[in-house]
Amino acid sequence: MTPARFIPKTLTPTDEQTAVQTATANTLVIEANAGAAKTTTLALRIAESCQRGVAPEHVLALTFTEPAVAALKAALRKIGLPHAVVQRLRIETFESFSASVLRVLEGSPVPLLRTAEELRPFVWEAVLRVENNPHERHRDELHLPSVGDNGAIESFLQEMLHLKGTMQLDLDAHEGPLDPDYAAELGRDYLQLQVFRHYENVVRRGGHPDKPAFRGPFDATYDLARLILRAEPLQGQAGWPGVVKVLVVDEMHDLNRAMFVVLEQLLLSHPRCFFCGAGDHDQVIHKVAGAEARFMQDELAVQTHRRITRLPLTASYRFGPALARRAGQLARKPYASNSEQDTTVSLQHYRDDSGCVDLILQEAQDWKTRHKGRRMSEFAVLLRHEGQSIALENRLLEAGLPYIVRGFESYLLRPEILLVRGLLAVAADNFRSVESEDTRRRIVEALVFFCEVEIVDAERPEVPQRRLVQEAVQAAIESPRVLVAFFENQVMKNAQPRLRRRLTAALEVAKSETGPQMLPHFLEALDLRGMAAGLLVEKQRREEALGNIEGLTQLAGAFETAAEFFCEPQRRRAATTAAQGQREPGSRQHRGRQGPGVRPRPPALAGAAPLSRPPRAGRGRGQPFLRRHHPGPRAADLAGARGRAQRAAGGDAVNVRRRWSRAVRGTIPPYVTR
Repeated sequence: MTPARFIPKTLTPTDEQTAVQTATANTLVIEANAGAAKTTTLALRIAESCQRGVAPEHVLALTFTEPAVAALKAALRKIGLPHAVVQRLRIETFESFSASVLRVLEGSPVPLLRTAEELRPFVWEAVLRVENNPHERHRDELHLPSVGDNGAIESFLQEMLHLKGTMQLDLDAHEGPLDPDYAAELGRDYLQLQVFRHYENVVRRGGHPDKPAFRGPFDATYDLARLILRAEPLQGQAGWPGVVKVLVVDEMHDLNRAMFVVLEQLLLSHPRCFFCGAGDHDQVIHKVAGAEARFMQDELAVQTHRRITRLPLTASYRFGPALARRAGQLARKPYASNSEQDTTVSLQHYRDDSGCVDLILQEAQDWKTRHKGRRMSEFAVLLRHEGQSIALENRLLEAGLPYIVRGFESYLLRPEILLVRGLLAVAADNFRSVESEDTRRRIVEALVFFCEVEIVDAERPEVPQRRLVQEAVQAAIESPRVLVAFFENQVMKNAQPRLRRRLTAALEVAKSETGPQMLPHFLEALDLRGMAAGLLVEKQRREEALGNIEGLTQLAGAFETAAEFFCEPQRRRAATTAAQGQREPGSRQHRGRQGPGVRPRPPALAGAAPLSRPPRAGRGRGQPFLRRHHPGPRAADLAGARGRAQRAAGGDAVNVRRRWSRAVRGTIPPYVTR
């Protein structure tokens, strides 16, 4: 074995990790078990290459998700690679890499629509084109949805994601017409294929011969892969990497065909580059996007003619030896443990969601009693869906147990709740609960979405809606009083009559009533449930929104006024940070003083049955974690990303907030106050 030249500062690599770090084979595939530190091992491989003279600019690392990008950068810094070197490395998702290549080739950026709600009108346009197509010969096979059927939109978007990920239509050599027999041969619905064809070839192209009118999630990877399949020359083109000496892929088990086409082209363009990919074929998560484990198996060798060297990572840091043995039996492959402590599992039983929350709360209180002096951030609850946090957050607030969330937003910060917060603040002319600039930004966005606001600026009719919304958001950030002006001059004046009546009735309730029944009466007048059901495309997101509203109603019942209720979580956060001599993240005093610290991943204590004791103490401080286990990509998740910059505040209270760039300053846009 070749001796390692890079010596990490914070860990001693295992023999398996060292084998990967120092391997001389030019094509490595790491077959990693769950929790076996594959990202850290890839970081060691990159650092070793840099130590041996590879310029950081000649290293390209690709992942499926943005969290994986952040994790790889964090791992590189953790093992001691200088920050300046990490900044020079090119570490991106396949999607952002593809978008950057296309941006140069196309000459200008293409608008990105992130959410199902943004894509909905274009899907309906494609449906109408199918319905009105005079050349359709199989109209009896078209079971067209009724207008407003969000379920049909969700179904199409899922089908589209899978069709693009697998590139099934692009790779098939079928030369005949697109008819029901061909659809059955592909295992697809005929209507779905027709809508897809009109959506892609007409609606998304927008009549432009060189680039699409817009892109949705994962469209850049698909568009670049189609370009490659058409044998368009990329090597030597501006935008395509000129020199790649080390190519690394994390989350390789989640590659789909479109991503693999891009990867294959990179390897063919740079035949002498060293390649190292890591994944676990048992952890394919993104099947909805066409992910298949075979792309980390034989497909790579078949398509690139490279000789693959496979190396294992069998020892998990996620659990102790006893559980590792069980995991190995379940997965039918070798499993070991590098955990310093064993893992105990306690199976608990409960009748309903309330009983589950009771168990978690009791466990948290018992843990706090047993481990006095220990940080509560060492206690974590792992959730599968955001909606599961509602009852738990309510109980933690009632019990006076502070907490933070990771991987999702507190339900009190979700759009439908922010709409309520904004309307109540306007009605009461009281902005104590919306002092955070980030909260005001989100409230304006919620008002625009739920009230279907079309901002009107008579002096600048040519300015697109996106820019007008951005200006309104920036104005609200500068002053909470702008919320009133925006609501009166844009929302109320431009709302549909029926919505205007509901808003007026809800505000009247907020102004005239007090006590526990005010909020239920306010929500009834507003019909927020109906608004959410009509506007949100995805069924799970609609159910979560209704759950958020119900959770809000239950928790607010303990307060005399809604303002007191909404101020309470903010008061607790401020008290916690003040106790540590910290400024609240996002405040004017705090802004600009946060370092680039990376939050460590805490151990997980599963909150539902079974309950397991974490093998290691976390490094964060303060409150217990609520973390979401993400089963796959959803448009709502993609929409929630929106480029949030997260920072750890430190001290005994770990707070994650968005640091909003204040590059755009100036006076309040005149259309807001007119």
